[in-house]
Amino acid sequence: MRYGQYCPVAKAAEVLGERWTLLIVRDVMEGAHRFNDLYAGLPGISRTLLSGRLRQLVGDGLLERREANGHPEYWLTPLGLDLQPAVFALGEWAVRNYGGDPGRDELNPEVLMLWIERHVNRDALPDGRLVARFEFRGSRQHTRAWLVSQDHSPRVCHDDPRFEVDLVVASDVRTLHLVFAGRLAMSAALREGSIALEGTMQARRSFTRWFGYSPFATAAREALAG
Repeated sequence: MRYGQYCPVAKAAEVLGERWTLLIVRDVMEGAHRFNDLYAGLPGISRTLLSGRLRQLVGDGLLERREANGHPEYWLTPLGLDLQPAVFALGEWAVRNYGGDPGRDELNPEVLMLWIERHVNRDALPDGRLVARFEFRGSRQHTRAWLVSQDHSPRVCHDDPRFEVDLVVASDVRTLHLVFAGRLAMSAALREGSIALEGTMQARRSFTRWFGYSPFATAAREALAG
């Protein structure tokens, strides 16, 4: 899309204003580099459209396409990295001015689990293997998901990995979204039982240390505090 104006805001809108483009950039910034990982985090986009947007971002110089173990990956170029502060500032602006509880159509357990995986505090994960099963109450979609960490490297599975479970996290999707986003304190959710933990004392205690929060959670907490 071209606006025909000699203006930096218009130029930025030409590069980033197409639908899905900014969300693709966001997800690459957060560590999604392979096509299927990007596709999984963008429900509603078609594979054809995602391919087109990735080609466009490579052509505009924001992403570069690399081969890794026979699979294409997409990484930020220096130009794309230069965009990170602007994307973060835009997200914080939205939190301050348009923040609110999620609508029903925004409650997606699969996407939420991907976000949690991307922001897990890896340093707080135990050595060896940890298996945490998330059970979503009242969800019509996947009612269970597993976060499997091996040597501080977490990965979400929606099919049973057949490992012994160390921790069960039971909650509804809305509550976990609110905690992830910083709009509800984890301590309050645990205290009132909207998040329930089952497992060893060590596994339950470590959960609050490794659980991954949105990069905008601090801004959300500050906005709520007034």
